[in-house]
Amino acid sequence: MSFSEQGEAKSAQLIGDAISNNPAFITLRKIEASREIANTVSNSANKILLNTEGLMLNLEDLPIDVTTHPAKTRK
Repeated sequence: MSFSEQGEAKSAQLIGDAISNNPAFITLRKIEASREIANTVSNSANKILLNTEGLMLNLEDLPIDVTTHPAKTRK
């Protein structure tokens, strides 16, 4: 097994551990992917229209508990 294959295997293992330890990890990854897509599209000279699902920004479906969000718990 090459060094890059070992690195990929370790990366997959770490991501799997993160998902099992914190299900919100997937939500964070979706948000990060959406940011990358939006950044790429905004820097493009081409004009395109995408709906929120095309950007993976269907935030209503994300399992975010707003009652435990740090901004909501601060006084």
